[in-house]
Amino acid sequence: MKQKKRRHFNNARGGRSMSSPITLFIQRVPQERFDALSEQDRYCLLLLGHVHDELSWLQRTAYACAQRGGRGNGLEQQADMMQTTLLLRLLLGKLFEFKRVMESERGTIQPFIIANYRPDDQGAGAERVETIFKSYADEAWLRIARNKHFLHYPTLADVRTTLRDANVQWELEIAHGAKSSNTFYPTSDAFANYAWIRRVNPDEPMKGLDEALYVLTKLAKLTMGTLEESIGHFVDANLMRLSDNEPLTMFAPSIRDLRLSYFISTQGE
Repeated sequence: MKQKKRRHFNNARGGRSMSSPITLFIQRVPQERFDALSEQDRYCLLLLGHVHDELSWLQRTAYACAQRGGRGNGLEQQADMMQTTLLLRLLLGKLFEFKRVMESERGTIQPFIIANYRPDDQGAGAERVETIFKSYADEAWLRIARNKHFLHYPTLADVRTTLRDANVQWELEIAHGAKSSNTFYPTSDAFANYAWIRRVNPDEPMKGLDEALYVLTKLAKLTMGTLEESIGHFVDANLMRLSDNEPLTMFAPSIRDLRLSYFISTQGE
């Protein structure tokens, strides 16, 4: 695909950094304390922790892939774009799934957040829940993109505008690998991704990816912060003081070094 207006990713800062130490603070709640909680509270604690972890991984991995854009040869750059948009669509889907379960479990999850986000100010918790819901309403493209490009592959009607876009020249490119794991159809991914990101910005589609990354990152961080505060305050008040923990130091790579490669070597397999 040749584009008359080509998008340029921001290059990450040059050079590789070594792994750096991080400190985690581990809490181990005895089973009898956890079992003493109501079924509703146990459900909320476990589900919200699960939601947090999936959003956290998807958000930072999508960000890391986006920062790698512009590096490597043309095929590697197109593969990075494919991975970034795939991760953003998964992140969008997970965010909507959390919204859906908040709505369906109105009598469990919402009261848990309202009561524990700011234990001394339940009005702040209610406002936080409202802010999360409002964030979805403020960006109309979220619902459209989720329905058209996350849950389903697009129909011809969904992408007809993209196929007819005079600003894009489709030149079919195919990369055959000796193994199927290295076969890549970059034009196919560019076509599907262009159709998706133009939902974000119909007037300037090539700016859509940056805008989608910004909006979804902002919404993910809003949600993760809400869950961390709510879980932390509940645990501190009902199970174990937050200060009752065991420090654990480990080494972790910089996000600048995170690399998910589409292309892999199968030598020696």
